[in-house]
Amino acid sequence: MPSPRVLPLLVLSASLTRCGMCEPNRGPEPGASASASASAPVAPASAAPSASAHSLRPKQARMPCRIIEGVGEARMEAGPDGGVPLLVQGILPNYWVDMPAGSKFVAKDAQTTRETTFRGPGRVKGCVLAQEESWLASGGFESSVGAGESPGAEEWVVTPLGVVRYAAAKLSVDVGAKDVHVAVATGQAFLWIASDASVKGAAPGSRTDDGWLRADPGTFVITGTGATGTHPLTEDGARPALAACGALGKSAHDLSGQLLAGGADAGTVLAQVTTRRLARAACAVGGLRLGTLPPTATTASLGILLAEGNAGWNTLPDAPSGPP
Repeated sequence: MPSPRVLPLLVLSASLTRCGMCEPNRGPEPGASASASASAPVAPASAAPSASAHSLRPKQARMPCRIIEGVGEARMEAGPDGGVPLLVQGILPNYWVDMPAGSKFVAKDAQTTRETTFRGPGRVKGCVLAQEESWLASGGFESSVGAGESPGAEEWVVTPLGVVRYAAAKLSVDVGAKDVHVAVATGQAFLWIASDASVKGAAPGSRTDDGWLRADPGTFVITGTGATGTHPLTEDGARPALAACGALGKSAHDLSGQLLAGGADAGTVLAQVTTRRLARAACAVGGLRLGTLPPTATTASLGILLAEGNAGWNTLPDAPSGPP
């Protein structure tokens, strides 16, 4: 049996409408701190949304993604193998990966077979919590047409300034120091823009009823618009996204309670679905911003806010009890 090969060696290759109630169940990253596991929805016992709540659905075991091709010396940033180069045919770890200039790797989802490419220089996290979700603090991302595409199966690409989601599209996302460039070659994607950012290139009337922007083939540039010029990957920069995460998470949780109480009209059902997806996007951006920061007392407190927001959109209140 051939021994595993390391990315630095050569160019290596191998032969080898989700609904709102169906968003992936999120869990904490094993052994991670509050900031490192920034996508986890687990809230402390004092958090209002989860004080009387249960998960939307049982956790489903998912096989981790694998690296099927790579070039350059991409290395795990943390974890038990921190600093070790990634291995072709190895498992893509759920930690940040540091990618020098000229490096790239292709990750393949074990369940859907979707393939996604990451390009350096950058700092990326692929298959976050074994879901079809990629985080780019910096660097590049490319989709692969025809790999793992199926109705309702979406890939989410989370950046410091917003989220790109698509089911079947050929696109690239490049995250720089000040902006994010999204190029859609074929198919269709949707953009969620953070409250402290703006986008150029979106056609008038492209905003959909659920609060996203329809991204038909073309080029889009997302730029930060913080009033004080605060960089998003700072403690102050993380706060706006976390505030949106908390507000939308609470709204989603309240709407879920209305549905469980019975008698909700179609408008309430649609609002719950829409708000859950928006909350997931806001919390993902907040989680990325917070997850890039070193652990401090401040990031720990901000991590609690993030956990509460995530719990809001990712749990349901207990159903009201009937008369005795």
